[in-house]
Amino acid sequence: MTYLSVAAILLAAFTMPATAQDSAAPERLAPLTSATSEINPVITRTYLCERGARVPAAYINDSTPQRVVLMLEGRMVVMSHVASADGAKYAEDGEGEAGYVWWTKGSGAMLEWIPEDGESQTLLSGCQEE
Repeated sequence: MTYLSVAAILLAAFTMPATAQDSAAPERLAPLTSATSEINPVITRTYLCERGARVPAAYINDSTPQRVVLMLEGRMVVMSHVASADGAKYAEDGEGEAGYVWWTKGSGAMLEWIPEDGESQTLLSGCQEE
């Protein structure tokens, strides 16, 4: 079966009238609670940094690797968790590559930029959870 034929079958199934589809109610899953999950899948924080900059962050803990999504200058930047000696480190394009790097330790954080030449530049420091 080709991808095109699979897509056609799925499209037909979703566009059929409700009477033609299976009339059984779909199974509903129980919501995640502390009893069913030890890890909160998404944690949101807002950091206040130097010069009054605010950085909203969403930590996505149920992915491998764990990720953080930051709102930086009106756009979302997704970074993956990478190994670090102290605190948590998230890099946009992986260890040692060019891009943003977000460091957190306790309630503090800082943002760096690594250009193609590898010389890191601190963009925001002194960030604290609000």
